[in-house]
Amino acid sequence: MVGVLGKRRMLLCISVAVLIAVCFLSTQNIEPASSCYGPHITADIDRTEVNLNETVTCTGKVCPAAENKTVRFAFTRPDYTYIEQYVLTDPVTGNFTVTQQLDMVGYWNIFAIDGHICDRLFAEVTDPANPDAPLPSPSVDLNYKPNYSVIGVSAVLLSLGALVFYFGTRNQTRKITAIRTFVQIGLIFVIFFGIFIDHYSYPIPAAQISTHELDIATNVLGVDMPDGLPLPLYGCYYPCGRIGTCALWQIQTYIYPFFDAGSGWGVHYASEGVLRLAVVFGIIILAAVLLGKVFCGWVCPFGLYLDLMTRLRKALKIKRRVFSDRFNERFHQLGYVILALIVILSVVFASQAITGTQLVSGTEKGGNIYTYFSAPFCQVCPMKPLCLLAESSVGLMRPEWLVQNTTGQFFEVGFYLTSTNLIILAIVSIAAFFFRRSWCQICPLGALIALFNRFPPFKWISGVRLNKVEEKCTKCGICKRVCPTQVKDVYEKKDGDVANSQCIYCLRCVEMCPQEDCLQLKLLGKKVATSRNWLNKSDTLKLE
Repeated sequence: MVGVLGKRRMLLCISVAVLIAVCFLSTQNIEPASSCYGPHITADIDRTEVNLNETVTCTGKVCPAAENKTVRFAFTRPDYTYIEQYVLTDPVTGNFTVTQQLDMVGYWNIFAIDGHICDRLFAEVTDPANPDAPLPSPSVDLNYKPNYSVIGVSAVLLSLGALVFYFGTRNQTRKITAIRTFVQIGLIFVIFFGIFIDHYSYPIPAAQISTHELDIATNVLGVDMPDGLPLPLYGCYYPCGRIGTCALWQIQTYIYPFFDAGSGWGVHYASEGVLRLAVVFGIIILAAVLLGKVFCGWVCPFGLYLDLMTRLRKALKIKRRVFSDRFNERFHQLGYVILALIVILSVVFASQAITGTQLVSGTEKGGNIYTYFSAPFCQVCPMKPLCLLAESSVGLMRPEWLVQNTTGQFFEVGFYLTSTNLIILAIVSIAAFFFRRSWCQICPLGALIALFNRFPPFKWISGVRLNKVEEKCTKCGICKRVCPTQVKDVYEKKDGDVANSQCIYCLRCVEMCPQEDCLQLKLLGKKVATSRNWLNKSDTLKLE
């Protein structure tokens, strides 16, 4: 035990040292903040509390700068009528200034727009002479329209899931896998429920909600959470329609750049970042204690993608590969290193907000880090391009948003997608094709869940347990061979809870174990799945 803890401490020290070195080296080569790092627009307003018929001033910067370039301002009244202004920008710096009188009481949305890129501001207008006057009612069309493209794709995928479920449940050695696949496909449409309808019409001010969302629980114990509940899975922030948000995105951005209350990306945060982070970690800890990495094996959409890569390999009759035990153990630890890097890097970027001292240039609003690297993991996340490409294919996002590159920077394919995203997705896909669930071994979100489920004191109160009955085990080794993440504890441990931090609770070991009640999955103390003696059946043994 001491040796394991020593290795983990050493690993953490190494990761911190690497991070400090990376941060130090990065500061040596960063260009001045006035440089343009890609197409973007940033804007600020001089005040958000305004009296009726007073004037506000908005300033900002557009990149890239150009001769005779204008940006469009849309001052949207509370009743959703609007005032447009076209403002000429400075040809060298891209700076602009615009003033506007606000002539209606209520909540104004203010958009600074350059092509398909915009920044969103707001102002709350009151009338001192008549403070109790009712607010105007927004005139919006609430007749939501279904998205038939999404409904068609959903019908096909759910039908596919039903076929897998039907034929799989007839095979005793594929019964749980079939159920799991059906659940995974169905939950995708629950996680992204909003994609079924036209979610652009809301009867409330747009800056009070997360853009293009049907979020749930945007207020938790008085803490404002406009991005919705944190999900312990890859519910990507960037595409529309989700009911919550990937916890990693919230952890990153609530540290930097939205540590303080104020404007976010299209929303306004009324609560401080510390409070929002407390909600995120509170919910993640609760979810991890209750279900642990069941989220990874049964819910995460990216897990389904990895499983489909395995099915494709098997359909092509290509033999799988396995990591050596020594490499697999070290490879798994990389997930904790990545998680540590994400958190520490975000803290370094947020140094201005946290300590009042800027450690890395470019982290100010409009700087290159603020614009393109605010959420560092999202720039390499392999799930992000899958979500964006899927939604653009059914008409929910415009394809040019993903691929339009006006500056030629390698890291920037479009406003939402990076070259690094695509490269990482390609690498992860190839690895998953040959090595089952290889990404799950180093997934930082899985590492976050494991921290609050597989290690003391959380392990002692975990709601999910994979128990083994020693006297029923014949050491046939099937459980070790079929495990997609190459967990050895199920085979090597004698009895009790045999799941470790690598286990994603796919239950492949349970459905393949040929000994009656040798392996049992318990949720909140209740047995929900157990191994069966299928050797007397007519099923064919398949060890994948």
